[in-house]
Amino acid sequence: MDDELMVQIDVRDQGTEVVIAVAGELDFGSTRGLLAAAEGFATAGRTIVVDLAEVSFCDSSGLGALVRLFRKAEAAGGELKLARPQPHLLTVLSISKLDRMFEISSELPAAKSVPPAP
Repeated sequence: MDDELMVQIDVRDQGTEVVIAVAGELDFGSTRGLLAAAEGFATAGRTIVVDLAEVSFCDSSGLGALVRLFRKAEAAGGELKLARPQPHLLTVLSISKLDRMFEISSELPAAKSVPPAP
């Protein structure tokens, strides 16, 4: 099976924040999808919230992709935050000390209404 099919990425621009929901396995073969979806927002200095509620597996490549995006966002004046990680992923983040790097929330940010363009 193609690794790209093992992960689904959904991007929602909520005005002040971009929520990127990840579902499935975040590993060596699937991190390209996350990077492709998020790198433009990171280099633009946006605030990115990665919703990890549906991530069933994450290896060191997945963690590396999150760190890479964090650094790109920070360098551009933005932020990368993690939301709703499953207990197994919270354990991995804690063991690797990445819970000290990332702001981690148990909830998603509330969607803000964006006024229509004139």
